[in-house]
Amino acid sequence: MQNHPVKSADAGKVSSVKPEIDSSPKTYTLREQIVSGLKLAVVAGIIFMALWFFEKL
Repeated sequence: MQNHPVKSADAGKVSSVKPEIDSSPKTYTLREQIVSGLKLAVVAGIIFMALWFFEKL
């Protein structure tokens, strides 16, 4: 592919101001917190069961 140079008419349309990054922490709803907690518990349970199973062998 060829890169075409930007024409001077198009160059004025490009904004040189970058949007400000929002660094504030995200607030999670109660439902999102419960779902995240359940996912964490399931992953921890799977790891525990795998370790217990391989120890039993």
